[in-house]
Parts: sequence; structure tokens; C-alpha cells
Amino acid sequence: MNQVSALFKKEWMDFLRNYRLLILATVFFILAFSSPLTAKFMPEILGNFLPKDVADSFPTPTAFDSWQQFFKNFSQIGLFVFVLIFGASLANERQHGTLVIPLTKGLSRTSVILVKSLFSMIMWTIVYVLSVLVVYAYTIYYWPKEDVQHLFLSVFLLWLFGIFVASVLILGNVLFRSFFGTLLFAVGILIVLFIISLFEKLKDLSLIRLISENNLVLHGEYVWSDYTGVLIITSICIIACHLLAIVLFNRKGI
Repeated sequence: MNQVSALFKKEWMDFLRNYRLLILATVFFILAFSSPLTAKFMPEILGNFLPKDVADSFPTPTAFDSWQQFFKNFSQIGLFVFVLIFGASLANERQHGTLVIPLTKGLSRTSVILVKSLFSMIMWTIVYVLSVLVVYAYTIYYWPKEDVQHLFLSVFLLWLFGIFVASVLILGNVLFRSFFGTLLFAVGILIVLFIISLFEKLKDLSLIRLISENNLVLHGEYVWSDYTGVLIITSICIIACHLLAIVLFNRKGI
């Protein structure tokens, strides 16, 4: 327990010292604030530069547009920034040899993997939940009479995909000693998931559904029971990434 608490403290101090918390929070909150604002005012802004008949054809913004913008921003920019922030959390320490002394003094390699992965998941969860609350507050402010159904499921799916990405990153950090190696590994996994989603018999079990069907969920086209298989597979993949990372890291040299 002392090892785990010490590692968490070290991760937190590094996160603050290297301004990664500031960068992550700033980007996420900008995306959160801009989502309802873009949905609300973008048609008006574009209307000032387009012919009147074209501007008048724009549909009236709704609360759904606000959340659709949120899912678009976070499934693309938000996750990309998250990968940039945590893509080398372990690889940098392996590259510079900063783990050699702690490990020779009895620090558990399993603890290193679990703490680093758990820390990234906690940071993702905190900034993601706060961002959701920001969007929710602004959406209620601009569209107080509109009730968006199935919102929790939509938000949960994107959150879970972020947890999956964190597990992929920790495995990539074990497999490769550089940020670019981890980044290519994560991109490769994403490409594989996209390829799987192209097959008719496999698309219902594709993890890409977690970030591609959020808007459909908002409109009630999918419910919890439609994602039973995907949720099970995602959970298995998350556990498998951690187990494989622990086994490989225990066998690898620092």
C-alpha cells in the first residue's frame, strides 16, 4: 500500500510539474464550453456570410445539436489530446532509466503498471465528467425546455472508450520505449477496430460503436441492451491489455 500511495504521489507531482494537468484541463474545458456555443451561434455566424436564402435554410439549433457537437469534439480532439498527454507516461521513464533504482530496491513492477494506468483513467474520468457537467449546464441554459433522453448512455459509451484507450496506451508503453512507438500502436489498434466495423457480421460487436453511435443513442435508436456484447468485449479487452502489460513488463529489461 505504501508503494502504491508513493507512486500515485509521484505521478501527481509529475503531472503538475510538467503542466500536463493544465494542458489537459484547458483543452477539455475549451471543447466543453465551445460545444453548446458552437451549436447555438454558428448558424447565426454563417448566416452573416452566406446568401439569405441559404442562411434561412439552416435548422433551428436544439439541445441535441449541443450534445452532438460535444461528442464530435471529444471523440476526435479530446481523445487525441489524451493520447498525447499519456502516450509516453511509462516509455519516458524506461528511456531515461528513472525506474531502475526504485525497482532494484523492491518496487513492484505490477504496481508500476497498475498505478500509471489507473492514474490516467482517473484523470480522464475527472476532466471528462467535469466537461459533461459544463455542457449540461450550458445546454440547459440555452434550451431549458428541451429534454434530451438517453443522455447517460451516450456519455457513458464515450467515457468507456477513453478507458479502453488508456489500457491500450499502457500496453503500448510496455511494448515500446518511445512515444511514437506507442502512438503508432494506438493508431494501429484504432485502424483494426475500424476494419472490424466494416464487416456486417462483426460490426455489432465493434468497439467503434462506443464513439460512433452516440448521437443515435440520444435519439433513442439504441438502448442499453443493444450494447451488451460491446460492453462485455470492451471490458475483456481492458483487462487483457493490463494483464498482458504486467506479464511483458515483468519479463522485460528496464
